[in-house]
Amino acid sequence: MSKDRLSASRRLDVALALVSQGDYTAAIDVARAALAADSDWDEAHFTLGDIYERAGETENAVEAFRQYLMLDPKDRMGAEVRLTLLGAAALRDRLPPDYVRALFDDYAPRFEISLRDRLAYRGPELLFEAIRTHLPEMLRPMDVLDLGCGTGLVGEVFAGHVDAIDGIDLSPRMINRARAKGLYRTLVAGDITDMPADIGTDYSVVIAADVLNYLGDLVPALRAAHDRMKPGGLLVFTLEHGDNFPFDLGPGQRFRHHQRAISEWLVECGFNVLSDTLGVLRQEKGNPVEGRVIVARASDALALMAGDLIIPGDPDQASGQTLH
Repeated sequence: MSKDRLSASRRLDVALALVSQGDYTAAIDVARAALAADSDWDEAHFTLGDIYERAGETENAVEAFRQYLMLDPKDRMGAEVRLTLLGAAALRDRLPPDYVRALFDDYAPRFEISLRDRLAYRGPELLFEAIRTHLPEMLRPMDVLDLGCGTGLVGEVFAGHVDAIDGIDLSPRMINRARAKGLYRTLVAGDITDMPADIGTDYSVVIAADVLNYLGDLVPALRAAHDRMKPGGLLVFTLEHGDNFPFDLGPGQRFRHHQRAISEWLVECGFNVLSDTLGVLRQEKGNPVEGRVIVARASDALALMAGDLIIPGDPDQASGQTLH
């Protein structure tokens, strides 16, 4: 660490302490002093942008986030997401992979405590409940692919009911946590839209628990999943519901998807919807976050007749059931 970076780091620590006290004006002054000591420190520009945004100084926040992106084009801290939410950048079809990887690598040690104890997360349980009645009908062996497996919460719920589970996740540190549980046959660090060769090609069930929320356009992930499934295999996943077609980015920095977009993408990628239910995925700031829990069957062709599809929310075909 250079002398300038050391000085900048100390000043930025003071700025963050002032933020915790709600003194944004003083925090901005100290953060700018940190950048005066080291103007090439990308994280300091991002932090200044965050403080400006908290203080309601949108134009200054936008400028600081743009300065950050000039220094870190891979966007490990998610400045483009912040710019999108501020209305200063176009909505993209996914969150930057380097940002998602860095986010969950950092999150891994406290991930389960945060989700289970603080957010009352129960996505894997809702997915199991949605698919439970289909499991006895499926041929054995029943191999499962867990997309965005994280620390292995899906494995904990499904392991006793299937023959083998493989997992893939962008975050190597999350993979390491899942591996320690001994529930997975294979674990791979990789992208669910472009799965590596280590992932098999004959899965009976593919599960995506609270992972597709980090993608806007779901077609690449749905096609990749279909390519790895047996004909007639089941895809079960959760999504946060959105009112804007085809998707928008919510304040929690996750995508929300429109029902019609989901159904059209599933047909395009060779799936037929079996059920579409509502359930509370987690709590956020004390409020329930309701999402869709969808079960779809893979066909052996990428073209289905429209009449084969159960349109999510269609009262004559979809169950309309709510999971609790």
